[in-house]
Amino acid sequence: MNRLYIITILCCLLAACSKDAVDEYGDTSFVYLVNTPTDTSAMKPIEYSFAFHPGEVKDTLPLLIKLMGKLKDQNRTVTLTVDPSQTTAIAGDYDLPANIELRAGRAVDTIALVLHHSDRLKTGKFKIRLALQENENFKLGPPANRFIDITFSDMIARPGWWTPVVEANFLAKYSDNKYRLFIEATGIADMTGLSETEQRAYAIIFRDFLARGRENGEVYEDENGQINVSPNLF
Repeated sequence: MNRLYIITILCCLLAACSKDAVDEYGDTSFVYLVNTPTDTSAMKPIEYSFAFHPGEVKDTLPLLIKLMGKLKDQNRTVTLTVDPSQTTAIAGDYDLPANIELRAGRAVDTIALVLHHSDRLKTGKFKIRLALQENENFKLGPPANRFIDITFSDMIARPGWWTPVVEANFLAKYSDNKYRLFIEATGIADMTGLSETEQRAYAIIFRDFLARGRENGEVYEDENGQINVSPNLF
């Protein structure tokens, strides 16, 4: 068999395989939830606390949806519903867009879930389960990517980075109230991986915040007494 003939056959086979890959889904489009635009693993639950965003009365969480199939030149409605059997939040706790769409020419798009702050979030965590539903535009993608759980609150807990060394050298004894004030003063909630110099700098910012507040008549106390940084910081 002549070499040119063999090459021609191989080219035809490769072209056919490429066409099969492109036409794998035909005119059927699938939609599913993803953690990142390039991630196809099972959805991870989201946990959010207003404690890390002091002063916010609401916040928006972007949820990603992804297309499996051909791009289209028109917007297509996506159906996303709340599963009441797996949801403990109430209607006033959140807002979903009235119309959710995968926009024209996009393989990935964003759904804006708005969470609302309320005093009851200080004493409890609440969950929303959002689930994709089939509609005239889309079938559903992988089962593990058809729903997402969002748990939210205004609760706070001692972080892993607030170690005995951090207590001794920088921030002294932990309390939830102190942690909230630290976040308000510094604008950060996580000192994981920071050098001692960086940790000291944030502790000084916190110390100065407390001093200014007291000069203006603020009282900073918790279950341990007056809130202060470590005496070793000075």
